[in-house]
Amino acid sequence: MEKEPSIVYQQNKKTGVVYVYENHPFWDSNKKQSRSIRKLRGKLDPSTGNIVPTRGRKAKKSITEPPEPSINGGQIIKKVLDFFQLFMCVTLAKRLLSMVLIAVNVSDNLITELTGLCGQSVRTLRKELIDGDTDSLFHVGGGGRKRKLIDVEDAIIEEINSNNYHSHQQIADMIQEKYGIKVSLPVIGRLLKKTGQTAKMRLSASESEPDGATRVL
Repeated sequence: MEKEPSIVYQQNKKTGVVYVYENHPFWDSNKKQSRSIRKLRGKLDPSTGNIVPTRGRKAKKSITEPPEPSINGGQIIKKVLDFFQLFMCVTLAKRLLSMVLIAVNVSDNLITELTGLCGQSVRTLRKELIDGDTDSLFHVGGGGRKRKLIDVEDAIIEEINSNNYHSHQQIADMIQEKYGIKVSLPVIGRLLKKTGQTAKMRLSASESEPDGATRVL
């Protein structure tokens, strides 16, 4: 049979405050003894003898730090690219920025997305940087026909990758037709070699060079 709860007074020796508890006795069948649970009712007002309810402990408010401002990397890359183009052609600006991104281990796909440089050119840049062949990468000077070819080199590479060209002459004709630039067959050969296309292309068995010699890839 459960006993009625009783009131228990307990004084804090340091502060002298008397706390009032509601004592609930019960029989502990496991320990075979009477035990009790105390519930705080409040503290005793010494002047009136009334029980003054105490405020329960409030959980501390969690302090959340404000989120750090995000950085729009794509927008910054675009501004840097625009700045570079004040001093050099767009292709060289893309290459220079791509080299920086390669140096900090940015993936090829992300570099293409950020700079607009085609994937083949990014892979070629990475290979040249790994091999230590960097002298030609920083060349800005020049002019005339060679300079014009560099300006559209990425577009030419994409065109070669997207279509089937069977000879150097076909590529030279395409460049002249699309970009108005007349280039020699040896220049086409160097372009293909530089971009790693010679192993992929299956050119015709022979091509006539200007001196009559037969050129076979």
